[in-house]
Amino acid sequence: MKDTIIIIESPNKVSKIQNITKAKVFATKGHFKTLNNDFLKDYENYEPIFDFINENSKKTINYYINECKGKEVIIATDPDREGYAIGYMFYILIKNLAKNIKRAEFFEITESGIKKGLENAINFSNSNLNDYESFKARSVGDKLVGFILSPKYANLMSIKGLSVGRVQTPALNLIVQKELEIKTFNESKESKQIDYKIKVKLKKNEIEFTALNDNLFSTKEKALNIIEELKTHYKEALVFEINKKQNEISPQKPFRTSQLQEIANKKLKFKAEYIMSLAQKLFEKGLITYIRTDSNALSKEFIEEVKNNFSNEEWYQTKTYEAGKQSQAEAHEAIRITQAHNKDEIKNIADKEKLSDDEILLYKLIWENSISSQAKNAINENITYDFAISSYSFKTKINKIIYKGFKELSLIKEKEEENLELNLNKDENIQIIDYELMEVKKQAPSRYKESNFISLLEKAGIGRPSTYASFLPKLLNKEYIKIDEKKSEIIATQKGIEVLNKIKEIDEWITQSEYTKQMENVLDLISQGKNTYLEF
Repeated sequence: MKDTIIIIESPNKVSKIQNITKAKVFATKGHFKTLNNDFLKDYENYEPIFDFINENSKKTINYYINECKGKEVIIATDPDREGYAIGYMFYILIKNLAKNIKRAEFFEITESGIKKGLENAINFSNSNLNDYESFKARSVGDKLVGFILSPKYANLMSIKGLSVGRVQTPALNLIVQKELEIKTFNESKESKQIDYKIKVKLKKNEIEFTALNDNLFSTKEKALNIIEELKTHYKEALVFEINKKQNEISPQKPFRTSQLQEIANKKLKFKAEYIMSLAQKLFEKGLITYIRTDSNALSKEFIEEVKNNFSNEEWYQTKTYEAGKQSQAEAHEAIRITQAHNKDEIKNIADKEKLSDDEILLYKLIWENSISSQAKNAINENITYDFAISSYSFKTKINKIIYKGFKELSLIKEKEEENLELNLNKDENIQIIDYELMEVKKQAPSRYKESNFISLLEKAGIGRPSTYASFLPKLLNKEYIKIDEKKSEIIATQKGIEVLNKIKEIDEWITQSEYTKQMENVLDLISQGKNTYLEF
């Protein structure tokens, strides 16, 4: 392939792809053109004008164009709508200059992944040109919304730099509505209501534990009177009933983009944007598959590779996963490691690829998810002890792992409460140590946490895997929200509430998830050739 040129997006992938293919590889550094400020030629056909982002970008792309003259060119920009659009724009510039032009998609930057992509390459003219029409619709639609509504509300509210967007505004709406629910609750009589519960402290063989009565008492006096009565007449609690129940826990499905961001935020405390930047580096180093995906599926090749490596392990079990109802791209796999290997190999890989500490943590998380997806379910035993003290019932619940299954593979431990080992028998008497009065206050609705907000956006149909990580930084930058770093909660600011309320008053449609969800559905129909850019 010495006379072949491969066009990709990221400069970090250049040397690896060059070494594998021996071709000359050039990187566009993502989008090299953007919509002109005066972005429409006319309002008859809505044909947009795209200009080079800057002079440096123009100079670089012109150099690449010159290099492509009379050559075989393979455009292998990222395998999604935005990546295809970058490739299409480059194709238009060289289609009358190059010897021939093909479209290839690399889902993993490994020797086998690149070989597979090149083998399946097709003539660019035969690729799905509708993907570009879909991109064009997305770009122009978003620009029109922002172009018309942002200055409108900036003037109405005298707020410089105010912005309204198809995706950021419904995302803000979710956060603001939650804040208003909390405010309504806190101002209600219900929020000031306090009930009381009784907890008993028990002891057996030097092990102390507690049991809770389910009754709610409306006054403190009533609860204290019952405690006094029980203290006077009862020194022991009777083990009235023991219920044991087993339940199976399945491993986490292979990661979609939203799930990777959710779990990494929860377990590693990384921000969504940072998670994606780390994942991009791991992808570019050939360690994981493509990182923007809405699919939970794994390739047959990977499932077979895990089987070959781990079938002798007691925990191993072959499992298959479907893309999922939310998936728009059947070709995409879940985010997984590119090579199935033992956990002991992680250190060697980290040393070889010079991974940072945070890259290692994220790789471990993806390794654990990839391999445990091919492992047996864990089995828990849930034991409920029911104690009788007079006519009152007090319960203690204990969860015990009786079979680890996929949990054998855990590299990143979540903090878990230690479970008591209680060996109690029915009709046994247990020593009472003391009683405790518990206040039960009605809880306000909970704010969204960073870890679960992205999954919420996915369910609501707001945005796509390529854009999830950008929402919160945009809202933070505009000071519409703030993040409570300690609790990892998203809080709407007064500015955010005021801006959102003003938009809802006049243009409620842009605040609703239904609008952006329907828009995404139409963009998919354009890609499928079932709708057109102009109709959109």
